[in-house]
Amino acid sequence: MEKQPAICLGMPLYNQSEYLKLALNSLLAQSYGNFKLVILDDSTTEQPGIIARQLADNDHRILYFRNASRKAMVDNWKHCFDHVGDADYFAWISDHDIWHPEWLETLVQVLNTEPSVVLVYPRTEQITPDGQKYRKKLSQSFSTVGLSDTQRVRAVCKDARYFGKKVYGLYRVSALRRAGIFRRVLFPDVILLLELCLYGDFRQVDRELWYLRRMAEFSIARQKRSLFVTKPWYLFLPWPLVNTAVLAWNTAIGPGSGSFRQRLLGFQMAGLYLQRWFGKLGEGSVIGSYQEWHKGKKPWMQRVKKRISTLRAAP
Repeated sequence: MEKQPAICLGMPLYNQSEYLKLALNSLLAQSYGNFKLVILDDSTTEQPGIIARQLADNDHRILYFRNASRKAMVDNWKHCFDHVGDADYFAWISDHDIWHPEWLETLVQVLNTEPSVVLVYPRTEQITPDGQKYRKKLSQSFSTVGLSDTQRVRAVCKDARYFGKKVYGLYRVSALRRAGIFRRVLFPDVILLLELCLYGDFRQVDRELWYLRRMAEFSIARQKRSLFVTKPWYLFLPWPLVNTAVLAWNTAIGPGSGSFRQRLLGFQMAGLYLQRWFGKLGEGSVIGSYQEWHKGKKPWMQRVKKRISTLRAAP
């Protein structure tokens, strides 16, 4: 009989108990049940741990750990991967979403049969906190299968969207380890997937197998609070420049950057990244970015733009 791949799922848990049991039960009900689920509890309250331990006591696949001190999102995500062991495939799991019973079986089948694929993910259905489906569906079809290395890097850098959803797909552990897991920067999911695309293809399954519970609107301030316990000094610099430098070092300059060809692809990636996100230079700061001004995202920006328009229209 063909050997089944070893699979590890990692759940970073933080102060979320309302939907946790639903999330865990949908994972335990997967048609492909040969996996271990590692829960790393970073909560400041007791209730999430109580729920997780109750289920772990009744299912040997669940391994529950509580951090001795607060780690915050980046370090807790990295710590989840530290428990991967000898697994072949790995996925991060949120603590509030729901998975179709065939989610894992479908993704495993792709990695088993398509050796060029390093990340596979399904189509996503967004749901409200009370479980209702949003009318507006995510237009997110994106795969790189069949592209050359150069074309793949360019496609991911220029055309890929919804990185925060793709990051919850199923990975080959070997490729994920080479890509550096999770960097200590803003938008670490984007940086991870850009580095990962150097090692293989992204593949989307054309089925809605993951129900994403929309909990809060994104903001730079919220991300800074959730990613780190102690903010790195470079977090106060413009993040598009910081992330470009991180990409360039990790993929093109640093000692582990790989072959000459990979370094060239790394330089190309860093340049394309800066080109795509340069318009957000200043985002999250007092001054604001070009895109924030262009869209008038903040009320005071709208007032300033209105005042300038009035002055221009005056005789």
